[in-house]
Parts: sequence; structure tokens; C-alpha cells
Amino acid sequence: MQDPQLNTLRAEIDTLDEALIQLLAQRFVATQKVGVLKAAQQLDAVDPAREARQAERYAALAQQHGLSVELVQRLFRVVIDEVVANHRALRT
Repeated sequence: MQDPQLNTLRAEIDTLDEALIQLLAQRFVATQKVGVLKAAQQLDAVDPAREARQAERYAALAQQHGLSVELVQRLFRVVIDEVVANHRALRT
């Protein structure tokens, strides 16, 4: 028999995971719109200046919320790489 408190905490985690996934899906809807605009305007899929600004912003937000800066940077690197791949696909 499992501890009821453990089950409650795991249910809370499951709810938070679902919320994170929903937000990620919303983010990809927004980035898809950006990709369509970039493709229409023949802009590069990668914007190094924007990425640098965002990296600084992510670091500050991580620190503000008591999270590992490295973890947040790695997480967003994966997300950004997927966005760039999607934007490149829109150009073809």
C-alpha cells in the first residue's frame, strides 16, 4: 500500500506536467506563426541576437525562481532547436 501523501504529491506533479505541456504547445503555436512570417519575408530561421537576449532573460528568470540556470538553459536550447528546425522546414 502506498503512502496517501506520496500519491497526492505525485498527482500534483502530474497536473503540473500537463500544464507545462499545454504551455509548450501554446508556445509552439506562437513560434509557428513567427516561422510563417519569417518564411514569407525570407528571413533566416536563426536569430543569434534574439537567442542571446533570451538566454540572458532565461538565466535571470531561473535565478529569480530558484532554479538552476544550467537546467533552464538546456531546456530552452532543446525547445529553440526544435523551433529552428520547424522554421527551416517552412522555408522548403
